[in-house]
Amino acid sequence: MTLLERYIFRRALISSVGSLVSLALIVWIVQALSRIDIVKTSASAAGNILWIALMLLPDLAAGVVPFAILIGAIQVLNGLNADSERAVIAASGASMRVILRPIIYLGLAGGILVLTVAHGIGPLASSAFYNGIRSINVDTITLFLRPGRFERVSPDLVISVGESNGSIIESLFIQDTRDPNLDLTYFAAEASILDQGDQSVLMLFDGQLHRKPKTGNSVSVIEFQTYAFDLSNLRPADDGDWTRTSELSTLTLIAPDPDDEIYQKKPGRYVEEATDRFTSWLYCVAFALWAIVCAGQPQTNRQASNAAMTLGLAGAVALKAVAFLALSMVSPNPSMAIFVYLLPIAACVFNALLIMRGTNLAQIPIVQRTFDLPRRLLSGLRKSLNRQSSGSPESAIR
Repeated sequence: MTLLERYIFRRALISSVGSLVSLALIVWIVQALSRIDIVKTSASAAGNILWIALMLLPDLAAGVVPFAILIGAIQVLNGLNADSERAVIAASGASMRVILRPIIYLGLAGGILVLTVAHGIGPLASSAFYNGIRSINVDTITLFLRPGRFERVSPDLVISVGESNGSIIESLFIQDTRDPNLDLTYFAAEASILDQGDQSVLMLFDGQLHRKPKTGNSVSVIEFQTYAFDLSNLRPADDGDWTRTSELSTLTLIAPDPDDEIYQKKPGRYVEEATDRFTSWLYCVAFALWAIVCAGQPQTNRQASNAAMTLGLAGAVALKAVAFLALSMVSPNPSMAIFVYLLPIAACVFNALLIMRGTNLAQIPIVQRTFDLPRRLLSGLRKSLNRQSSGSPESAIR
């Protein structure tokens, strides 16, 4: 890179890193606060909650990296226009590559970061997070459920125990109404918490399961000798969701064990997770190109630069919304993965074509009228108030 390109890259990198830290902290705090009630129900959680919450950071940071690159790039390009540096670069005869190259390098650097998290750090952090949640729920059952009392663990889940002696529980009762179509009630003469490696399972012994549809009065009773529960969210472990695909390595997702129970029940989830990991980095490049489309053209100080940031964020949010919708359809229909791959690639091609044509979105008439609408409304309201004030009796007396 030339000296000027390094200058632009350095400014864009600093701005993007600042945006990344701010966005990641905001999302992390929201996620951590949503789980703060764990501290009230677990003694060990009070000491481990910070570590568990930190395990959320890699995936959260990777999720906001494309937006941080977009915001950082647009801020720098707007700054170049505000300081007339962009106009000087254009007047000196420098090509668009002077602006294009450092921003693309920034997008590629963000893509490498996202790939590193998606295929390396992310699965390890996700596994550590869910293992921490599982251990917290173990403490919730064994330490904080008082014998003879019905404790509402969540709005739709009530648990009661007769006696608790370490990991052994006697006379366990669970009422689960989280299913919108079915009420589940569990009775067990005894329950115990078994450690399976880094995981813990709540095993129910010698009990009954009562299933009652919400729309009817019939009740089906199922007797069982043993029944397993996933302590990460207190739901049955035999639904195939004990180990989440986010905890699996990329190699396992690409070449899963055909005998794996989870893969046999829901193979589309493996495809969905692998597709997400291999496409997420492309949005860093797509958003970097979109930033150039929105703010890369030279403009004067009189031309509003706020439109660039608004257009940039609006387009980015719209693209990610469509991508999220398409990704959610991969699990039931794995062939949709092709569309998920094509979406960011098409965005990159579309943005590249706009850059080659020198399109300035902020100067398109319909965009200008849209952003001028609040100003025109405010101006009309001010004129209306002035006319009413000039026609009032008080003003006539004056």
